Amino acid sequence: MTTPIEKTAHACRWAVPTLFLPLPDWLDAWDTPWTCRRDPQHRTLESTDECLTCPRWDARAAPGTHWLLAFLGI
Repeated sequence: MTTPIEKTAHACRWAVPTLFLPLPDWLDAWDTPWTCRRDPQHRTLESTDECLTCPRWDARAAPGTHWLLAFLGI
């Protein structure tokens, strides 16, 4: 039996830690720890609570895959 994936920023293929974005975007990491890259205009997230009900949430490539590997498509 498969365990359902929790709808969090950690498990969404569009969310990346703001800290790992290029300058000057990573400077926002203190106030917005995650960024949604679903749209061409990236959106910073003050809280990941909105991920719980996001209709555009999409699971990463495979459960347990590190976000960076999934982001790079590895």
